[in-house]
This record gives sequence, structure tokens and C-alpha cells, in this order.
Amino acid sequence: MKKLFAGFTALAFCALSALLLSTPSYSITLSEIRARGELRHLGVPYARFADNNADGLDCLLIRRFAEHLGVKYTFISTNWENAISDLTGINPYSPDQSPAAHPPKGDLLANGFTILPQRERFVLFSHPTFTAQVWLLAKANADIQPISPTGNIQTDIEKTVAKTIGKTVYGIEKICIDVNLFPSLRQAAGSAENIPLHTFHQPLSFVTSEYNIFLMESPSALMALGSWPYTFKIIGPVAKPQNMGVAFAKDSAELRDEFNRFFEQFWKSGEYQKLVNCYFPNSFIYFNKFFTKSFP
Repeated sequence: MKKLFAGFTALAFCALSALLLSTPSYSITLSEIRARGELRHLGVPYARFADNNADGLDCLLIRRFAEHLGVKYTFISTNWENAISDLTGINPYSPDQSPAAHPPKGDLLANGFTILPQRERFVLFSHPTFTAQVWLLAKANADIQPISPTGNIQTDIEKTVAKTIGKTVYGIEKICIDVNLFPSLRQAAGSAENIPLHTFHQPLSFVTSEYNIFLMESPSALMALGSWPYTFKIIGPVAKPQNMGVAFAKDSAELRDEFNRFFEQFWKSGEYQKLVNCYFPNSFIYFNKFFTKSFP
């Protein structure tokens, strides 16, 4: 029996080792970054988190992290489809693909990147750096009025969704809410109609677009609120808040841990809140509980 158990254990260990060796991964250590003298920041241009000019909340945050490490900062633009692959060498849509097909390009990924279970399969996340929500918005003259907040998020979601019954709602592609979920939310609110959520691909122009009622993530909405005041109204939330963070390759735990130590001190010093105030000042109104914590 002992020999059988030992043989089984050895077989299981070999099988596990083969599985781990066959899984493409990417590791970057602090010593490697310091030897290179450069921190490579991957980012998808999005809202006021990152743009192609290396400006935005996350760009400044990672720039300060690079200063903390004593190395040069470099921004590398990517897109939503390739972001995880550019970080890890693993294609989340085809995990068995050889890493040679998509070699990593950066050391970390930060651009208002939402912490989602499906992403945690492929990357390590830092402490939450921001929080966001999907909101229902409407043009100022649209026939729909904002809800009166109750203090209960689930009740507020139900009240918001109920206001869309019988109305056409548009959603931005790749928003952090499943577009297939919205019709079921309407049915739960009492709608007998099967009105789908219509998707569109181009950025909104709040002045000229034909979209009167639409879903948008709060960072984009807050940015638009500053750019086009009085042209639209926030009706209410359609999802609970979701945290965002900095993503690292699975084998880069050392780098992630160093970032977490840096970020905790940066938060407690009040310097991070100053950066948030530069790019998303209204966040302190809508997400006060998050930004007034001693540490998220």
C-alpha cells in the first residue's frame, strides 16, 4: 500500500509539474527592473487614467512608483483585447497558445483596470486603487428623472432599472457589466417586455448623439460631467461598485508586493488623493467612503 501511495504521489507530482511547465508565464523581479533601469507601464487609453501622451491618474501613480524604485518610467500603449497578453504572454482567449506567439511587453498594467474574477485567473492585482460603478445616464431633456437615493445600493439599482421599462437604453461596448444581464434586470423590475440593451461602438458626443438614455462607467461619466456640464443627468446606478487596481503577471508577486507597500504609504500621506482630485474631483462626492478610508 505504501509503495502504491508513493507511486501515485510521484505520478501526481509529475503531472502537476508538467501542467505548470506547459503554462506560459512571465516573471520580472525588482533586481531585473533595477538592473534594466526602467519600469515599463502598460496602459489602455481610457477616461483620465491613461492616454497616449502618458498622462492620467494611473500614469502619474506609476511614474511615482518608478521614482520610488529609482528607475526611468516608460509608458507602453496597449488595447483591451491585448492588455493581458502584453503583460503576461498568455492569451486569455486561448491560454494554451505558445508564449512565443505573444511575448510580454510590460512589467505592470494600470489604466482603471477593474478587478474581476475572470481576470484574476491570469494576473495578480494590487490593493484597490480606485472604485467605479456603472450608471444610467440620460440627456438633460430626456423623459426620465433621477432616482432619490435610499442609502441601500440594491434598492437604488432596482429603482434605476425600473425607470428604463419601456424605454430604449444604449450601452458602450466592453463596459464592466454583462450586456446580457440588463434585460434580466428589467424583468426583475417588473417589465414584461423583452427590450434588449442596444450597443454602440463610437465614443459619445453628448451634444449631437441620438442616444438619449445610456449606460456608462462612472470614470467616463465623471470626465464627461466636467467636459459637458448640464448636457446630461445621472439617473442612478445599475451595478454595485467595483474596485480597480494595478495588474501584474502571476510570477511577479515580488513587484506587486513592493507596489502595495509603496501605495499604502502614498495613500496615507495624502499624495494619492491629491492626484485623484486633479483628474476625478467628483469622485470624492460619489465615492466618499472609499477615498476617506484610512487605507482601502
